[in-house]
Amino acid sequence: MEKRFFPLSAITKRINELLEPAISKQFWVKAEISTGRERGGAFYCDLVETNAGGKIVAKIACTIWQSELATIRRAFKAKNMDLVLSNGTVVGFLCSLQFSPQYGLSLRVIDADPSIALGEMELKKRDIIERLQKEGMFETNKELSVPLLPLRLGLITSAGSAAYNDFIQTLTASGYGFKVFVADAMMQGDQTEKSVMRALDALARLEVDLVSIVRGGGSKTDLYFLDNEAIARRIAGFGKPVWTGIGHEIDTSVLDYVANRSFKTPTAAAEELVARFIQMRRQLDEATNTLQTVWTYRLKLDRDYLTRAMTGIRQGSRKLLDVTASFLREQAKELRLKVQERLSTEQVVIGRRTERLRSLPMAMIQNLAERLAAKRQELRSRTYSRISRSGDTLSVLKQRFVKERFLRRLLVERDSIMKVRQQLKTRFLSTFRIKSMTLANLKGRLKEERILLRFGTARNSLNDKMAILKAIDPQTVLQRGFALVYGRNGALIRSINDVTEKEIMTTRLTDGSLISEVIAKEKHHE
Repeated sequence: MEKRFFPLSAITKRINELLEPAISKQFWVKAEISTGRERGGAFYCDLVETNAGGKIVAKIACTIWQSELATIRRAFKAKNMDLVLSNGTVVGFLCSLQFSPQYGLSLRVIDADPSIALGEMELKKRDIIERLQKEGMFETNKELSVPLLPLRLGLITSAGSAAYNDFIQTLTASGYGFKVFVADAMMQGDQTEKSVMRALDALARLEVDLVSIVRGGGSKTDLYFLDNEAIARRIAGFGKPVWTGIGHEIDTSVLDYVANRSFKTPTAAAEELVARFIQMRRQLDEATNTLQTVWTYRLKLDRDYLTRAMTGIRQGSRKLLDVTASFLREQAKELRLKVQERLSTEQVVIGRRTERLRSLPMAMIQNLAERLAAKRQELRSRTYSRISRSGDTLSVLKQRFVKERFLRRLLVERDSIMKVRQQLKTRFLSTFRIKSMTLANLKGRLKEERILLRFGTARNSLNDKMAILKAIDPQTVLQRGFALVYGRNGALIRSINDVTEKEIMTTRLTDGSLISEVIAKEKHHE
């Protein structure tokens, strides 16, 4: 049968004719965006469907032309939503088929259903919230205590945005000395997670009292970018309290659940910070007024007390002096009487002792004088004796260190050293002669002729052994006409009992091997 070849254009034309009835039809498709990209005002992507295991079960190219893309975005804006076309987003598109001979079959998007996108975002948000709550992430950052008056603040927002201006202006208008460290971050779009995480890491390295994450109002889909599980986990494990002020009056962001405190707007978050200082100032004013009132009253009481005391001192001092003078006069009179009585008593005692001393016998006084003289003489004798003995001892020591005796001692020591030196020299020479004789004997034993003779004997012995080894070498045996036969398992065959019929054998000769089969066995009878 002759082969018939068709041009490719004829094939694509026929496909287009077959698809023509279906191209005009429109239908709704629910799928997930993959490899999306916007170019020249149009959006190109693949729509995919995956099973429970994440495997793609269906895939087709999809295009949203510029006019349809603008119309769909206006429709989403009218419902206070943004059209999110990032990879992984589940969408509901009204489509029709389109076929191009160059690009093949694809879907053309005509409209989009906002409820599909919103429903998928809510489901993802609910799953994130349930996981975080199950893991106890809601309370981790809330357990951190906020300083009473936080002055060093970390701010994560888009620099120059309305949220940034509202937050900074509220703090500036308060007049308090806030110090704000701004970490610029994208608050919507595909780079939101990476940008906010980088800002949190930067503020973690600074000494801040509090971190605030704020953004202005927007659509529900704008808020979707902050319903991020990675950011929520980072906030839950952050080492400082984190406040959120995401400008959305109706919905609650995932970040609001894990934050230390959440506010509806950036201004509300800033006003809470200012309110802390206003409340503290009010308390200080009240405490100042209370302290002033209490101390005024206390001062008045103390002043009245001092006035009464001064009056009492002036009136009572005169009376006190009169009483004291009278008391002193009575004490002086009593002291005078006691002194006179004591003097009389002492005079009587002194008189009695004088009479006693006069009546002592003169013999006792003479006896004491003689004993004193004897003690003086004994002390003088003992002193002279001690001095004499010390002089004798000094003379003996002086004789022991006479110069001539010292020189004689040196000569004796020198003779002793010379004798030891001579003995050492004699022993060294004797040992040297013995070692020289031993060395000469060894030199004679190691003469060249004797060494060469031993080498020759060893060489002859080695050649004899090599000849024996060569004679028993299997290769030599093979050269003499013998052969080595090996069985199937490589074992050497020494008897016909080692093989069976039909068995393959290998016969090794001197220049190669032969492979043979046992046809029959014949036993040799001697």
